[in-house]
Amino acid sequence: MTRSASILRASAAIVAGGFLLAAAPSSPAPAASEENAAAEAAPGPAILSIAPLRIEIEGGEAGGTVRLTNASGRPLPVQARLFAWTQDQGEDVYQPSSELTVSPSITSIPSGQTQVVRILRKGPATPGEKRFRLAVDQLPDPALARPGQALTRIRFTLPVFLDREKAAPAAFAWRIAKDRLELVNSGGATARVLDLQVKAGDGRIVEVERNALRYVLGNSTIAWPLGNGCSLGQVRVTAQIDGQAVDGLAAPACG
Repeated sequence: MTRSASILRASAAIVAGGFLLAAAPSSPAPAASEENAAAEAAPGPAILSIAPLRIEIEGGEAGGTVRLTNASGRPLPVQARLFAWTQDQGEDVYQPSSELTVSPSITSIPSGQTQVVRILRKGPATPGEKRFRLAVDQLPDPALARPGQALTRIRFTLPVFLDREKAAPAAFAWRIAKDRLELVNSGGATARVLDLQVKAGDGRIVEVERNALRYVLGNSTIAWPLGNGCSLGQVRVTAQIDGQAVDGLAAPACG
């Protein structure tokens, strides 16, 4: 897949069940520093709450809605955009999409008010699940800028699924490939992965990023860095997948 400036790659942290992302294409800054920069640039930063945190639009539905609530004491400018969501070589990839529309795409929410954002499909129902991300940017307010400080926007992204009920169930296999642990989903439905834990054959815990929420899309693979990789041999993996405890083995595939 070509890596172009139009592709947004995910560098994400959990924020109230959604994701807080850096907003720059191709080489986003870490999410934590994005959040800190916003706090420094705006004393008493606006608070944006979003519900729901996941949108599913099925075959008989024309679209869905998201509620954006401004809990601050000042107007809050926001922008909403939609991206097609795929996974490539274990990473999330976002690209512009014309399959859905979002309205309004840019607005200012008065203090204490709620704005309803509508997500509408532009074509007929699809034969299987399609995945998107709704990116909601909390735009910086130039009036709050301090001399010498850059203004920073905060982005929340929410998963959007089309025709999920038509997808074949997720089907999983774990494997170790070189310096990473991979989860392969050969089914058609996306699954939510949390609380990952890896144990070596002798029972010791293998260090791996365990608390970050991840999604593995249908017919896709996601990966976690695993320092000594293939030298570990077979490992036992436990996780919460779609709210269910999963226990499996991952064998090296390091030819």
